[in-house]
Parts: sequence; structure tokens; C-alpha cells
Amino acid sequence: MIFPKRIVKSTGLLLLTFFFTSCQGSLAPYQLPQGVGVTHVVLSGQTLYRIAQTYRIDVQKLIRVNKIRDAAKVPVGTRLWIPGAYRVLYVSSTDRPQRTVHKKKSVHKPQMKKRAPVKNYLKWPVKGTLTSTFGRRGGRKHDGIDIGASRGTPIYAAADGQVVFSDWGPTGYGLMIIIKHEHHLTTVYAHNSKNWVRKNAWVKRGQKVASVGSTGRSTGPHLHFEVRNDTHPRNPLKYLPSKR
Repeated sequence: MIFPKRIVKSTGLLLLTFFFTSCQGSLAPYQLPQGVGVTHVVLSGQTLYRIAQTYRIDVQKLIRVNKIRDAAKVPVGTRLWIPGAYRVLYVSSTDRPQRTVHKKKSVHKPQMKKRAPVKNYLKWPVKGTLTSTFGRRGGRKHDGIDIGASRGTPIYAAADGQVVFSDWGPTGYGLMIIIKHEHHLTTVYAHNSKNWVRKNAWVKRGQKVASVGSTGRSTGPHLHFEVRNDTHPRNPLKYLPSKR
């Protein structure tokens, strides 16, 4: 499966950093830009998305400024230039729980729990044949499922939500769309031949958002479909109906 010819201007939920572990890469050596900004050293467990979110900078701008080839694999110790920042900020790690600071005389409100997988919560995004499942594949992680279909076959939103990315994705994913839903869920639609919705658009469950293609790293027309709980990949089949 997976990622493109160019890295685009885009956003953040998620997520581009979002995450993508299916494609391995490295950072090319470069000179840090000059001007207003700070240098942030990546620590264990920190993701590009978390860093961008903390500094309130678009994740795609961070990728572009630092000439990052693979947003999913930023080694510990990497020095990132954060344009426009005036001081180095603390960035929480994904593998360490955040400490909760309680103010005096305040009542602690428990956080809303994330939604456990619910069968039928999502709609099948395309009519086709399941060709690859979630999990290990050829010795590598496969963070979603592949659904084979003819080029141009409509791709539908799996649930109501907001489009947070619609452009060329990280290396190998080709033309892709990311939709953010309730309960910390995000769905990813990759290798598209055409995207029919733009970033920030609100879409309804079953609305046409793209067409099947074979862009990026792909051996033929199909949809690569992912479900993520925050940045963590989940098996889409646990959220989809048993029958397509």
C-alpha cells in the first residue's frame, strides 16, 4: 500500500502524522531556516501531529519547512524548526499519560471515555471485494483494509463528520481523504483517482467523497480504508456491518 509524490498543504487532526506507520522513511539532512522561531528536539513518544498541535502550527507547514519525507517516522533527537514560535514548549508523549493538574477548590471532572468498537457504527465506504485485512502483511503492519473495485467506483463517507484532509497524502497513500467523526474516531480513504470534497467540508454518512483509483503505491484500483481512535489504528471490520 501506500504514500505520494508530493506532500501537501494541509491540516492537522490528526492526524497526518496521524500516523502512518505503513511506510518507512528517513529525514534528509538540511539547514534549519532563519528568522523568528525555535528549535524543538523530538523526544520519545512525541508525534509530529502533537508537536504541531502544541505550537499551533499547521502540520503540513511543519513538514514542508523541515523537509520531512515520512511524517510517520520522525526519529527521537530530530531537531525541528518551529517558525513563528518564541519559546520551546512542552509536548506530551503518546506513550506516557499526561499529568492532570488540579486547581485548589476545584472539582475534578472525569474525561469522556473513547468509544469501544461498535459493530455497524460505520457504513461500508465502497462496493467491492475485500482483498487485504488489518494486521501483519508480508512482515509489515497494515493499518487498514483494502477493498478492490473498478477505477471510478464511488467512495462514500463511512459516517457523519468533517473533512480534515483532502489532497495528496504521505508517501504511498496517493490522493486521499481523512474524515473526523465523533468519539475520537477518524477514517482514512486512500489511493483515490479523484476527491469530490474539500478540506473543512461537513459530510453525511453515505455521501460520495471520492472515486476509486490506484494513486500512490498501489498495484491496482482499490480503496485503502483505515479507522483510527485518535492516532491509534483499529480494525475497520469491528466497526462495519458483516455484509457489504
